[in-house]
Formats: sequence, C-alpha cells, structure tokens
Amino acid sequence: MRVYSHKDAGAKSLLPLVSKYTEMAESMKLPYWIFTEDSNPIGIVTVGKDPIQLLAPVGTPVAMIALIQKNQHPSVLKDFASQSLELTLEKEAKHVTIELTSEEKDAVTSFLEVNFKVLADTFMMTLQLDEEYNSPEGVKFELAGKDEMLRWIELARRFLSGSADVVMERILKNIGHLPENRLELYYSSEKFYFVTQNKHEIGILNFSSRAGRISNVGVDPSRRDQGYGRKIMQFGLKQLKAAGCKQALLRVHVDNKPALNLYKSLGFEVAGRRRFLIWENEKA
Repeated sequence: MRVYSHKDAGAKSLLPLVSKYTEMAESMKLPYWIFTEDSNPIGIVTVGKDPIQLLAPVGTPVAMIALIQKNQHPSVLKDFASQSLELTLEKEAKHVTIELTSEEKDAVTSFLEVNFKVLADTFMMTLQLDEEYNSPEGVKFELAGKDEMLRWIELARRFLSGSADVVMERILKNIGHLPENRLELYYSSEKFYFVTQNKHEIGILNFSSRAGRISNVGVDPSRRDQGYGRKIMQFGLKQLKAAGCKQALLRVHVDNKPALNLYKSLGFEVAGRRRFLIWENEKA
C-alpha cells in the first residue's frame, strides 16, 4: 500500500478519481492523503481542526477517513485501517472518524480491531412527498433569527435530551462556542424554528430545503407522547414540499424506537444503515 500527499507529483493522476471524496478538503484548503493498492485509490485521510465536525471543542486537531473502494480483500482493509490511523497519529489528531454502511462489514471489523468504537448506528430514511400536508393546529412555528441561534441551540439541547443520538448531543455541546462567522454559516445552511403553544416553547425544528432533509425534531420532555412530534414533522414536510422537494430524508438512531415509529407512521422507509466510528485519544 502506498500513500500520496495531495501535493505529491505522483498524486496528480489520482486526483480525478478521488474528487468526490476531497471536495470538503479542497474547499477548506485542508491537507489530505491518498492511500492506494496497485495504483488503485483505496481511501482518503483528511486532517484539520474542529469545528469541521463539531465533535470536540473548537481548535481540536481531528482527522476524517473515507473508504473509496468498497469491495476490498479483508487483508487490504486491515492494512488501510492500521496505516490510516498511524498517519493521523503522526499528524497529532485527537480524534479520527470514518462512516461506513452496513454492507461494509469487513471494513467495520478492521477499524474496530484498531480500537475504533461505534459512536452512532443510524438508519437513513426517505419519504416521497406525494401527498399534501396540512398546517398543524394548536401550535405555532416561529422562524429563528440570526441573533436567536444561541437560544435555539440551548433549547435543542433540552428538547433532544434522552435521545440515543450521541453525535448530535456532542455537536450541540460544542456549537454554542463557534466563532460568530462559523455560527452564521451554520445558520445560513438551514432553517431553524421555535415551536410554541400559548407562548410557551415546546419544541424545535431545523431542516434543509436544499437537501430535502429534516435535521432535528425536538419536543420538551414534559410534552412528549402527546402528538407534538407528529405536528412538527408535518410542518417540516409541508415546508420541504413547498420548496419543491420531491423526497424527504432524515437520519435516526436505530435505538430511538419512538422516533422510528413516528417516521414509519408518516410513510418513511428505511433506505440504508450507517455506522459512524471514532477513535479518540483518551489522554487528550
């Protein structure tokens, strides 16, 4: 297995083959390395600092691994797992992540063997937006202003509490400490709503019309199991359809049974399963 920095002359012929996996690195001017086997790209390692993924405080050195060739011999995957981790440690990364599908069992095993852990196990779910969605009654949706983002984040922490989604819990913990320009970038990427009833905040919602994605639905723990989650979802789906989306998608932890039941009752179907693996320096 050979490794090329993106600046190496030998990497020039490889760059067109890996462009799908290097867009973020190129846009953020981050260094990355291409791992090859018999001149075929196997994977990519990108190194930078949070808030790239918001899994650690701002400024923490992090690395992201992407597997390109899915159907590799287990021995190749084992070499890639150990060598890619070794490179990230040389770059002093404090945590390293890779996301793999449920079909990539040998890859998952290879990374677990070098002390990665499963941080999240999620279903990807999709819904064709074929029907009309009525505006839910009894609740009000207020679009959050840019200057209200910190309040929205604080409510999201409360209203998403108890979820099995550890990744989102960590993101919400760190996002409130983002530099103002990064927080504005986050705000501009999605729409954020406060959900109120009789002027009391009972929930939150954020979604991306561009991606057709429902990102977060949260309900005050004292108001759960009363139908508010369904009303929030109906509003979100109505907004996505009005924006021209043909399909809605979302991600949900496999152990979040109440959310799974809600989404299935709305017509969502499981389209795939992904595991988010992480290696962390326990001494950091």
